[in-house]
Amino acid sequence: MFIITDGTENILSDTARFLGGLEGVCGAGYLTGDREVIVTRAPGRLDLMGGIADYSGSLVLQWPISAAAHVAIQRRRDGLVRIISLGEDGGERQYEIRLDQFLAAGRPIEYEAARGIFRQNDRDHWAAYAAGSFPVLMRERGAAFPDGAEIVIRSAVPEGKGVSSSAAIEVSVMQGINVAYGLGIGARELALLCQKVENLVAGAPCGVMDQMTSACGRSGELLELLCQPGELKGNVRLPEGLSVWGIDSGIRHAV
Repeated sequence: MFIITDGTENILSDTARFLGGLEGVCGAGYLTGDREVIVTRAPGRLDLMGGIADYSGSLVLQWPISAAAHVAIQRRRDGLVRIISLGEDGGERQYEIRLDQFLAAGRPIEYEAARGIFRQNDRDHWAAYAAGSFPVLMRERGAAFPDGAEIVIRSAVPEGKGVSSSAAIEVSVMQGINVAYGLGIGARELALLCQKVENLVAGAPCGVMDQMTSACGRSGELLELLCQPGELKGNVRLPEGLSVWGIDSGIRHAV
């Protein structure tokens, strides 16, 4: 049985569903009942202003949406990272890597080498957005990982719709690692590190808008952000009587 231990009883309904599904994951050999499991949630986002120019440092207004990515992470007693991504359609993808593959002569490998690991097989590239947190934290934070990890991902953020499905996964995984290994990273820095995962390990060029909104946005408020240098300007509540809607154009978004 999985129990939230942060003292709150106000668990979001999608988080409750994710927790309920973890029982089946345990039965499949992921996660065990003898060690702490950290559960994180990070939302997608809708662009209300300026997002087309976030690459050049524009001022943007971003709306965190209700669809989110959830992650459960549990430290292992070895150096293996096992990831399972559970699809909303019932399908799943799995990936394994040893943490020592991100090291050479005891030092973190270069980003080009890390990127190459996830490009060896096209069907494994998705894992860069999750496992890519480890080489980034090794290089940028000098983080050492004495233990591996089991990582379970389930995301309801639609892929290819321009609502930050990749950022939601990056932020939820990075925050899980942050808590599980006691790294003490704040929300803004965490967003900047997640951008490095996407740019330097996954190899997708993007500004920091998506990761900042997923990590720092507040439900029911617009996040005001100056994309360069990633300056959080504050939060803006919508005037009463206004709602925000996103309409699917049917055109797939690609970076």
